[in-house]
Amino acid sequence: MWKTSIAIFITVLFTILIAGAGYAYYLYDMTSENVQTMNENYTEEIGKDIESAQSSLRGSVSFLVLGIGDRPGENGLADTIMVVSVNPNDESILMFNIPRDTKVSIEGHGEEKINHAYGYGGTGLIKETAEQQLDHSFDFVIEANMEGFTQIIDLIGGVEVDNPFAFSQDNVDHSKTYHYEKGTIELDGEKALQYVRMRKSDPRGDLGRNERQRQVLTTLLQESRSIENLLQGQDILSILEENIKTNIAMEDMRTLFTDYRSSLDYVRTFEIDGENEYQNDVSYYIVSDTDWKEASIRLQNHQEK
Repeated sequence: MWKTSIAIFITVLFTILIAGAGYAYYLYDMTSENVQTMNENYTEEIGKDIESAQSSLRGSVSFLVLGIGDRPGENGLADTIMVVSVNPNDESILMFNIPRDTKVSIEGHGEEKINHAYGYGGTGLIKETAEQQLDHSFDFVIEANMEGFTQIIDLIGGVEVDNPFAFSQDNVDHSKTYHYEKGTIELDGEKALQYVRMRKSDPRGDLGRNERQRQVLTTLLQESRSIENLLQGQDILSILEENIKTNIAMEDMRTLFTDYRSSLDYVRTFEIDGENEYQNDVSYYIVSDTDWKEASIRLQNHQEK
């Protein structure tokens, strides 16, 4: 059931869970089955039952969002790892990526790229690894399969983004090439998917791709709040049910909607500083202890505002 994945689909999930969860709130009985399936998918993956965090949802919350690579030879690797902090007090969101090639210590496996942690121990091990690096415990985890990504983007009428430079990108099997002009462009589901996948034509490589993922997420956070898109909430949740694993219980979704929705108005992003480096003919992203500490402090400061 859980085929190959890509993290950009998570942007849709996170948008619906907070912005679109309003529809779920008003139609609780209708949508609870969708959410229960997403929870069961997570429980099967992680090996333990989900408990509502509702009693602790009184301040800032944090999400670890994961997507699993769908390119040949990448099955079982985390294609993208994104950290999202939501602070209802100053009504803002902070998000940043942990580059997938970042060299870290993985328990039981020595020093490896952080995306290998998923292959070694699934969601539990990669969550543990990210928490250790950032000295932070995540409230929620979201893992997505890309099967429904294009369907949802098309369902909400596509997205509009400001593309900083022109480029072309092939789909996975190289059967079609998509061209992206510089400037403001409209993207349907498939074009949005290839837009956020592009890495080799970007002078910043993986960092540039991460920035495009955050760009699309920010756009979706705004567009999903329209009345027309909220009214399609049941259709969207039906797609999510088949493609999502998460430990966000229905009760927590209701709380996120009522108490955290205003945070969508202000989204901040940053990148973890580091250097690309070859070691034994393997390319790594090297983050110093100082830069890890800085990322940890920025996350903690946002949580405590």
